[in-house]
Amino acid sequence: MITKIPDEFCCIDMHNHISQGPDGKLNRSMAQELLDGATRLGIQRIGVSRPSTEETVEPSKFRRMNDRVVEAMEMSERFVGFCFVDPHFPDEAAAEIERCVVRHGMAGIKLYHQFFICDDAQKPIMDKAAELGVPVLMHAGKCTDPATIAAQPRLSHAGHFLEALKKFPATMLIQAHIGGGGDWEWNLRMLEGIDSDHYFIDISGSVIDAGIVRRTIETVGVDRVLFATDMSLEEGVGKLLAARPSHEELMKICSGNWNRIAGRRRV
Repeated sequence: MITKIPDEFCCIDMHNHISQGPDGKLNRSMAQELLDGATRLGIQRIGVSRPSTEETVEPSKFRRMNDRVVEAMEMSERFVGFCFVDPHFPDEAAAEIERCVVRHGMAGIKLYHQFFICDDAQKPIMDKAAELGVPVLMHAGKCTDPATIAAQPRLSHAGHFLEALKKFPATMLIQAHIGGGGDWEWNLRMLEGIDSDHYFIDISGSVIDAGIVRRTIETVGVDRVLFATDMSLEEGVGKLLAARPSHEELMKICSGNWNRIAGRRRV
């Protein structure tokens, strides 16, 4: 039985996170544990960010959080950074994206639930992403329980992504964690027939319902599916392999689709 992803697929977990230690710096021991766990499972590179769940995140704070990502990238070239910003501060957010992507070589932008992905407030960030040729990875889901809805009233679902594709047609969008909780089947039903080379979805999250990865491939097409775990390493690898992907599907999901995204970078 295969329990790790073979090296030939050059696998990248493009949605994961790093932590901050008590000294305010990168928690290097946890970062090393992440690298070690990824190695055991055949994951060669790890996309990391440090977002905030707060309703509003001041620029000084999101800059500090991105500094921890820079530390991780300096610690190991296996870490691929994503820059977190809050659209409440458009000028500061655009400047921070420029700093992170151009100066520090981060690969994309990470957004949380401060606004829906299709909100007009996102335009300065979407324009900057399109200008630099980097993707926007957006926290997403279709939650149905009252507690989560109350805690995340602006959680983007597939319908919001479809609207964002129309509103920001030049920007590459990645819908996070189809297996991150909530009604993933509803999300996939919304995405049936999608036809955009700027839309992608990652398979991360702790949900390991039977058929979730295969259904995702069949609904959006294998060219739009990205491997990711969002900190659920074993679950991520297990549900991918359980989908019994072909050699070609594994190559695209593990690295080929991400390499195609990265190849559009303009800086």
